[in-house]
Amino acid sequence: MTETIFAPVTASFHAGITVIRISGNEVEKCLRGLGSKGTLQHQKISLQKIFDPKTGEKIDEVLISFFKAPKSFTGEDVAEISIHASPFILKKILQILAEQKNCRMAEAGEFSKRAFLNGKLDLVQAEAIPDLIAAETEAQHRQALRQLGGELGEIYRNWRLHLIEIAARIEAAIDFPDEDLPQNIIDAVESDVKNLREEITNHLDDKRVGQKIRTGLSLAIIGAPNVGKSSLINFLAQSEVAIVSEIPGTTRDIVETHLSIAGVPVRISDTAGIRETSDPIEKEGIRRALEKAAAADIKIFLVDATNPVLREDLIDENTLLVANKTDLQSITNYELGITKVSLVRKIGVTDLLRDLEKKILELIPSQSSPLITQERYRIALQNCAENLQNFSLQKNIELAAEDLRLAARELGKIIGDVGVENILDVIFSRFCIGK
Repeated sequence: MTETIFAPVTASFHAGITVIRISGNEVEKCLRGLGSKGTLQHQKISLQKIFDPKTGEKIDEVLISFFKAPKSFTGEDVAEISIHASPFILKKILQILAEQKNCRMAEAGEFSKRAFLNGKLDLVQAEAIPDLIAAETEAQHRQALRQLGGELGEIYRNWRLHLIEIAARIEAAIDFPDEDLPQNIIDAVESDVKNLREEITNHLDDKRVGQKIRTGLSLAIIGAPNVGKSSLINFLAQSEVAIVSEIPGTTRDIVETHLSIAGVPVRISDTAGIRETSDPIEKEGIRRALEKAAAADIKIFLVDATNPVLREDLIDENTLLVANKTDLQSITNYELGITKVSLVRKIGVTDLLRDLEKKILELIPSQSSPLITQERYRIALQNCAENLQNFSLQKNIELAAEDLRLAARELGKIIGDVGVENILDVIFSRFCIGK
C-alpha cells in the first residue's frame, strides 16, 4: 500500500495561518486520529476542533478542506488543514500524524511527483511549479504560468504523436517485406519528417530566451576606474550596494544585485575598473571583470565625459554606451548612440533607463509561442532533430523506422511518457517540501 504523506505547504515565517497537506489512502483515518468528526465532503471546507489523542486536550480550531480522489492535485484523497500559525501547534499536529500507521512526512517535491505519476500533470507542467513559486518578475510569472497551463508540454506531445503516426505508415513495409512502399507514401513520409524537423529546429533557434527569463539576464557594467560604475549600480538598485569612492581601483571584486527591469529579471554586476596595473589583486579583479563582460547578455560600457576612453574590443551589438559626468564636460567626439548622463546630478537618467529597457526588450521580445525553459528539454530536442536528420527511406527500412522511434523517445523523455524513471528523483528533489 502506498504510504500517506503530509507536510506544511506554507512558509515557516510569522503569519496568521499555516496549511498542512495530507495525501493518500489514509487521509480520513489521519483526520480521525486528530479528533476530526463528521463526514468529509469533496471540495467542501469544515470548521472543526482537533485534539491530542493521548490526553484528549484541545489543540486548535481549524479549517479542513477535502478533495476526493481522483479530483485532487495529486490524484489521491487530499486534505488541507488550515491551523493557527503557532510553532507549537504545527509541531504537535505533525507529531500526531507521524504516529499514524502508514503515514509519514513528505519528501521534497513528493506531492508534485505523485501528481505526475497519477497523470494529473505532465513532467513539463510539474517543472513549472517551482518556477512559478520562485517568480520575482512579470516575465517569469507569465512564462511559468503558461508552462503550468500545459502549452509547452502540448507542443512536445503533439510532435511525438505525429512521429508515431508517421512511423505507423512505414510499419506495413516491415510487416510485408515483399511489397514495396508506394511512391506517394514515401514522398508524404519524407515531407512530414522534413517539416517536423524544421519545426523543432526553429523551436531550438530561440537564443535561449526562455532559459534567460527563468534564470535572469546578466548585465555587466564595465569601464575604466573612477568613471562611476559603482554609482550606476547604486542608482539602478536604488540602494548602496557598492562602495563609491574617488580613489581609482576601489572595486576589485564583482558586486552583484538582482533587479526587475521592464518586467524581466536582470543580474547586474559592478566590475573592477579596466586599466594597466602591476597590483596582483587589482589584476585579478580586472581579469574577472573581462570574464564577466564576455559572458554577459548586456554590457553597459561607462566612460568619463571629461576623459572618454573606449575599448573597441569590448563593444558589440549588445553594448550600451554611456557617458557619465556630462555636467562637467560635453561629449563632442562621439557619434550619436551614446547615452549622456550625470549620475551625481541625476541628469539624463530617464534616457538611460529608457535605453536600457529597449536593449533588454530586444533580447526578450514578446513571444507568441511557449519557449524552452530547461536545458534537458534542449538536449532532448537536439537529439530528436538529429535522429530526424538521419532518417531516410533510401536506406534499410528497419533503420529508418529506428530513427523515428529514437526521435519519438526523446520527445517522450521531455513530457515524462518514457525513459524518465532515472531522473525523477533528481527533478523533484529541487522542489521545496510541501510541493
